[in-house]
Amino acid sequence: MIKNNPFKIQEGQIRDSSVRTYVRQKKTGDYLDFGLADKTQSLGKFFDDKKIRSLFFVFALFMMILFSRSLYLQAVRGEYFRTVAEGNRIRSEIIKANRGLLYDRFGNLLVKNVSYFFLYLEKDILPEDDLVKQDLFTKLASILEMPQDKLIETISSQDQPADRILLYENLPYELAMKLIILSETYPSIDVSYEPRRQYFSNLGMSHSLGYLGVVAEEDIENRQYNYHDRLGKTGLELIYEDFLKGKDGIRQIEVDALFREKNILSMLDPIDGDDLTLTIDAKAQEKLFEIMKNQAANYDKRKMAAVVLDAQDGGVLAMVSLPDYDNNIFTTVLNNEDYQRVLSDEDLPLLNRVVSGTYPMGSVFKTIVSAAALEEKIITPSFTVNSTGGVQVGNNFFPDWRSSGHGLTNIYWALADSVNTFFYSIGGGNNQWLSLGLGVDKIMEYAKKFGLGDTTKIDLNAEATGFLPSKEWKEKTFGERWYLGDTYNLSIGQGFLSVTPIQAATVMSYFANQGLAYNPHFIKEIKSSSGTEIYQPKIFLDHVISDDSLETIRKGLRMTVTDGTAQSLQAVPISVAGKTGTAQFNRNKTPHSWMAAFAPYDDAKIVTAVIVEEGGDIGLAVTITREFMQWYFSQ
Repeated sequence: MIKNNPFKIQEGQIRDSSVRTYVRQKKTGDYLDFGLADKTQSLGKFFDDKKIRSLFFVFALFMMILFSRSLYLQAVRGEYFRTVAEGNRIRSEIIKANRGLLYDRFGNLLVKNVSYFFLYLEKDILPEDDLVKQDLFTKLASILEMPQDKLIETISSQDQPADRILLYENLPYELAMKLIILSETYPSIDVSYEPRRQYFSNLGMSHSLGYLGVVAEEDIENRQYNYHDRLGKTGLELIYEDFLKGKDGIRQIEVDALFREKNILSMLDPIDGDDLTLTIDAKAQEKLFEIMKNQAANYDKRKMAAVVLDAQDGGVLAMVSLPDYDNNIFTTVLNNEDYQRVLSDEDLPLLNRVVSGTYPMGSVFKTIVSAAALEEKIITPSFTVNSTGGVQVGNNFFPDWRSSGHGLTNIYWALADSVNTFFYSIGGGNNQWLSLGLGVDKIMEYAKKFGLGDTTKIDLNAEATGFLPSKEWKEKTFGERWYLGDTYNLSIGQGFLSVTPIQAATVMSYFANQGLAYNPHFIKEIKSSSGTEIYQPKIFLDHVISDDSLETIRKGLRMTVTDGTAQSLQAVPISVAGKTGTAQFNRNKTPHSWMAAFAPYDDAKIVTAVIVEEGGDIGLAVTITREFMQWYFSQ
């Protein structure tokens, strides 16, 4: 027991060999052997002083360089590298705002937004390994069912400096799901769901609504757009771009080293664009489009234009230009084949003939010549001319459209039956009836008073001003003086004069609305998150002539329907007034056909202007006007 007791101090021989000699050598180190010390040598220097100084300077220089570099990286470039580091950790994603919608005056939708899947490629996070990158391209080409060479060519052909490349628009749902799964492995693939415009083809509003196109470099710099954004290029989409476009949102996400999403750090919601209520009547627009298409097909007259205005405020109720085009071809990736087909069409379907097409005004211009003659006291309502078929001036004969003449003619019958001889006489003079007419300068003065030669300020782009000739212009352009025959042609709306259909409609609005005409316009209301802004119509023409002259011309326009050249309009269930016109523009081609009208006569609600290019004298413009008014006033 004692022997195995661990707490008892043992005596005797120490068995541990490592300490066995401890007792015997216990005095070692108790004294110094000076004899041995005399025999030792002192330790010398390993380096001399020169080497030590050199090493010190090298070390100091190294530390100075290290310190300077650290100071530069942290103090001078610190913000940059912090941003780069954050950029690797935090990525921003744009959330597209919905573009504002457009409604007609009754709340019917005129255009809508439809969301599609879009495939993007993030260039800055493409795999660095060539084999991995090649594997990505192989899988992408397989899913998209396109040759890999074409895919790589598409990627290489992107000339925008943005890191985000748009590879595919309007992805089918099945392909989008496959690509979303693939993006889990390859974060450089991004499939987003974004809105795009969709237009209704049954309305025939391609010219007035316009279309969207890709942004240009200056748009990005000046107006804060992003690459792959769409903005209005023509029509109302362009004019009201700042209201419709909205403001994109942004989402910041934290990613790991493989650029996979970990957390959402912040979210700024997008702000949708403002909605616009237009003056358009969608049913009237659709009906006018239908009538014109049918007449174009029946008579093989593809090129025509028509506009219907609210007589009381200038609001556009309907506007059609033929041939039209499908503005949906611009909503996604531009189809070059469809676009080239539209561009190469000799009938110019992209041209909005209502506001950009210019034509001789024909006999519709006789309303202005009548107004000038009455105001300048050249004639009175009782003044008459005997039309026998035309006027002879030297070797030139200026005919009436009735070869046998129109008989004894006052201003009412002159307007109603469009008697050229009457207007030759009051415009340029005639020794048989008037020694002196208005003359070119006075006619042009009144044309300007009625707004011709300038835009109507309609809210559409590319509005033409038309053209008003002068003696000086002819002498400068053709090197010859202005002849009496030029004045005769001008007096009946022929020759060098040109106007747009929207100008013709505005002139007729003046006579329809008892001496007031408003700027034609599409906008009625702008609805935003802050409230509704109501458009206030602006007066364009205000009592240009006296009430007596105005009433005289109005009676002549009414007589056009009751007894004159537009008697078929008596089929309309209310009283209509207006002026027909035939405008020659080329001796070798059929003249244009005009009709400008308003109804009801005593309290006008609508004004119409129709032109059929090369429509001739078959009354096609009158037919379109009649069919539309019959429908409109039966609703």
